[in-house]
Amino acid sequence: MRYQEPSARGRFGPDLTHLMSRDTIAAGAVRNTPEMLRLWVKNPDAIKPGSKMPAMGLNDSDLDALTAYLETLR
Repeated sequence: MRYQEPSARGRFGPDLTHLMSRDTIAAGAVRNTPEMLRLWVKNPDAIKPGSKMPAMGLNDSDLDALTAYLETLR
């Protein structure tokens, strides 16, 4: 009998599909603007207390790069 890897079913963080086509982020907690997106990535609990999305502790340069990338998801 061959070992077969089980399918991944875990979820870590929000669904980012077509992120920038949405009017709101963080399950509708705030308007989807570049400033709110950056804050949400930097400190999810600042926008949605009790969020299961972890703060990743990114430095400003990495945070800017990640936010710029997320803004391309249309």
